[in-house]
Amino acid sequence: MNNDFYKDLKQIDDFSKIMEDKNYTKIPSDWIVLVSDIQDSTKAIEKGSYKDVNFISALCIIGILNIDNNLDFPYIFGGDGASLIVPPSILEKAKKVFQEARKKAKEAFDLNLRIGYISVKEIEEKGSFIEVCKYKISNEYTQAIVRGNGLQLAEDLLKKEYETYKIDEEFSFDYTANFEGLECRWENIKTPKDETISILIKSINEKNSSMIYENCLKQIEQIAGDFKSRNPIQKDEQFILSFHPKILNTEAAIFTNNIFSRVFHIFRLMIENLLGVFLMKFGIGEWKEYKQRIIRTTDTEKFDDMLRMVICTKKEDTKKIEKFLNEKFLQNDLVYGIHQSDSALMTCLIFQRHGKHIHFVDSSNGGYAMAAKDLKRRLKEIVN
Repeated sequence: MNNDFYKDLKQIDDFSKIMEDKNYTKIPSDWIVLVSDIQDSTKAIEKGSYKDVNFISALCIIGILNIDNNLDFPYIFGGDGASLIVPPSILEKAKKVFQEARKKAKEAFDLNLRIGYISVKEIEEKGSFIEVCKYKISNEYTQAIVRGNGLQLAEDLLKKEYETYKIDEEFSFDYTANFEGLECRWENIKTPKDETISILIKSINEKNSSMIYENCLKQIEQIAGDFKSRNPIQKDEQFILSFHPKILNTEAAIFTNNIFSRVFHIFRLMIENLLGVFLMKFGIGEWKEYKQRIIRTTDTEKFDDMLRMVICTKKEDTKKIEKFLNEKFLQNDLVYGIHQSDSALMTCLIFQRHGKHIHFVDSSNGGYAMAAKDLKRRLKEIVN
């Protein structure tokens, strides 16, 4: 059993290198793919629950990460779901975490969370595979890049054969899930340009997939700028800690059991935010670097057999990107989905206040989930 497989992988430091075969390594066949998916997430988002949907997706990830701080493994935040690839040594605890996440999703937000798992070996037996590389975003954050359509197969099986691959509600194991560190305390982050957009790009030309993705990355860089300039999280003044009960309720609902404790928790978060505003404004101690630490640890662009990007653009640049992608769609090279907004939503995983951070970013009012709806519409056009 190789628990350190992922930890020992070499890193790349340039997102444009994600298509180079030499950077990928196969996942060990005894590792496990865990998948969560919020059922009818689009309807929930259309009703205004997009923060709750993002929060539950991140909840699944931090609960697994908290099992063993010494382990390192790949995971993907998808906005309305999450995928993780873990060693078999933590499978039983991971199932317990997902089980508790499903319970919290229902009790706190009335969301139905589908949860399941499948071994990499079974994925390979079904004709798919999973390869991974590590992309170093900064000295403080390294992201998993995944290819091989194995994750997509796992997600499809969860939705289409749920009874076979689900984690049973009666599953029992002596472990208490730990979701500490999950936060959602910032106001929506206004775009530094005209728009913040979520983009999904999926190649449908298997022979030329690598070339198609490389071309897309080059075109987006030419239009919207390099990684730093298109990142929707780039300025200290974008960050505003929230004192709005509705925003703070998302976090409070997860960590409390009744309305009275929830109100108290929200009040406590307001006090903590007030203290945070003071410490950051006057640059006291390590707090003077806190916002820059966030910027260095944002999760805005990734690849898991699909390009997932949250970027800021000028309106005319958004039109140029759409025009380019539509041309490639009409040439049967790819399908895509775009969701436009004026701000970003950030869900934070804080392992150490002035240490390890991860900040999942999506565009507000639906983000990836609404972009996925747009992509599926185009996919149906091809099928029909």
